[in-house]
Amino acid sequence: MNKSDAANFLGKTERAIERYVKDGRLSARYVAGKTRSVADFDEAELKRLKHELDNPSDLRPALAKPTPTNSEQPRSSATQALQRDGESASMTMFVSMLSDALRATETQANTVADVPLRDKMTLSFKEAAKLSGVPESHLREAYASGSLRGAKIGRGVRITPETLRKYVDVRMKAKK
Repeated sequence: MNKSDAANFLGKTERAIERYVKDGRLSARYVAGKTRSVADFDEAELKRLKHELDNPSDLRPALAKPTPTNSEQPRSSATQALQRDGESASMTMFVSMLSDALRATETQANTVADVPLRDKMTLSFKEAAKLSGVPESHLREAYASGSLRGAKIGRGVRITPETLRKYVDVRMKAKK
């Protein structure tokens, strides 16, 4: 069976079949085609995989959580867990520092997003459109034509608020 037939048989995409081969869940034998090698799949192996996909509980036993006893208390943090298990103080300190760093990163990410548009040092086209009221498509066209200056950073373009203000002022004078 070729890849397309195998995909139809399993009810999956051809890309999924490629992933199954890559993961070792399905083997392919390559035979010579007119222009390149073509994957050929064994029907018995496809039936086995279909059964595995349709009945995942047949292969993996259900995991049952053991019921906690009264002596076991739920652990509130990794630091406390290490202290209770008797781990070294340096490991406890490391975990504590790591969790503090993660909290600080989350706080920084939240504060950066909360900066008002007018106070940002550079703006994306979407932000510039919101701030100026000029449609984003007009700003993109102005950048492409050279009448709006910006800096290409990665795949995006960043515009300074001052440059945007000058562009809007010139545009408003031209309308009058």
